[in-house]
Formats: sequence, structure tokens, C-alpha cells
Amino acid sequence: MQQRPWAVLMVCTGNLCRSPLAEHLALAWFAAALAQADTHPVGAWEPPGCAGGLLVSSAGTQARADRTMHPHAAAILTARGMDPAGFRARRLTPELILANDLVLCATRAQRSAVVGLTPRALRRTFTMREFGRLTSSVRSASLPEGGVRAIGEYLAAVAWRMRAARQAPSVAADDLIDPVNGDLHAFDECARIIGTALAHPMALLAEGARDTRAARRSPDPPVPDAAGPPSAGPTPRRPRAMARR
Repeated sequence: MQQRPWAVLMVCTGNLCRSPLAEHLALAWFAAALAQADTHPVGAWEPPGCAGGLLVSSAGTQARADRTMHPHAAAILTARGMDPAGFRARRLTPELILANDLVLCATRAQRSAVVGLTPRALRRTFTMREFGRLTSSVRSASLPEGGVRAIGEYLAAVAWRMRAARQAPSVAADDLIDPVNGDLHAFDECARIIGTALAHPMALLAEGARDTRAARRSPDPPVPDAAGPPSAGPTPRRPRAMARR
């Protein structure tokens, strides 16, 4: 049975600059991390929206629906080999929040706005920089088995525990400055900061996608013989935490 995708929602104000950058860059880092280690893929690469994969989208707390991305944001993405042409802004709603498993915001104020709309989302709503910082110590050896969804749930739980246990840093450490009135350099710097925050979590999520593909490549289990025990199959994979001991 296939799992539904692990869904991440990026949130900023107008859904024109920061959250579209985060949406596209996160997907690109996920795909790149998967492709780098997946030396024997099964068929062609499927978009992260497929079942058992990763789904990333975005919205804005004050967005006007159907507006196109800021030209500087589009230029930054195009320079990195992505196509932003089909992007259209949308406004944040409680339904959108409930439809996603993790909500990553550009600022603490937007984080508060998300929780104000949907209090149930408290434990899975962070700023982008906060989430990157709180999961920065997670390594592959500690990840659970079970694909992208299992790893995503683990990362969200780790981030929540770390936030509850630590003293909150300054707002400047969590907030992503809006480059809307800046030049192309300001947008490039924004993309760089997003990368610092999210590249590592995306690489960890790609571990789950590689697990799923490895499982698809595994041979069928041996069929039991009525005359005796089944032949020995492949050695079961141990949990990562045990394998590293």
C-alpha cells in the first residue's frame, strides 16, 4: 500500500518572493540529494508529488490569488535551472494548513498567524531557519525506516522537542528578511539563507525516498516449499541506529 506524500507548506506574506523560492529550492535539493546517491534508479525520476514522496507548496498570509512570482525571484530560480513560469500565488487558509504535514514560515509573525488560524498545527509549524537549526544535528544513522513520511514525522518531532527544551534565540535568528524592495542581490542572498536552513532536512528526507526505491528493487521473498523450510532469502536490513554500532 502506497503512502500519501509528505506535504510541506512554505508560508510568507504575499507568496511572491520568499515562499516561492523556498518551495522550488526545497524540491530541487530533495531531487538532487536523491539523484546523487540513487545510482540504480527504477525507471525515470518521478516528481516529488508522487505517492510515497515529497510534496512542497506555498501560500501567503496576505496573498492575492493568481499573481505571478516576483521577477527577481523568478530570475534566481531560472538561473538555477528551474522553471517558475507556471507559479501562481494563493492565500493561506485553515484548509491549506490542515492539508499539510509541516508548515515552514518566513517569520515568527507568520508562524503565529498559522497557529492562530489552526491551533492544531502548533507542533508542526516552524520558521524555515528555525526548522533547519533544530534539525541540524540529525544524522542518517538516527533516521527511522519507513520512507519519506516516517522521516518527515521524525524530523518534525525532533524540532518540536528541541524548541521546547531550548531558550528561544533572537527574532533575527529565526526571521527571513523580505527582499521584495531589494535588488537581485537581495533575492540571491535570500535564496542562500533558505539553502542554509533547508538543504540538510531535504537531504535527510531523500534518505526515505532512497529506502522506498531500494525496497522496490528487492527480489520477491522465497515461496515456502511444502516439503521443507523456504530457502534463505536476503539478510534483513537492520535499523540504521543498529547498523552503525
